[in-house]
Amino acid sequence: MWKQLTSSQNVRPGDKIRYIDGPSFVNADTLFRVVRTDHHYFEILCEPTNPNGSQPDLSRKVVRYFDIGYNVTMEVWIDG
Repeated sequence: MWKQLTSSQNVRPGDKIRYIDGPSFVNADTLFRVVRTDHHYFEILCEPTNPNGSQPDLSRKVVRYFDIGYNVTMEVWIDG
């Protein structure tokens, strides 16, 4: 299930992430996978939803934990 990511919650490499753009819009078309983590930030890589399609230009991003909840709203996939 998707759960809103908070700045106090750490992610691990391999976790799936998606953006929430306001309370009523979820960008479910673009999923990201966490590829690297650090104490203050993590790096995500775009996962193409269509395996035959090309990867968008915004394929790799760095997210600071400080920005989560203030400037960026995201959800993380949690099994169970």
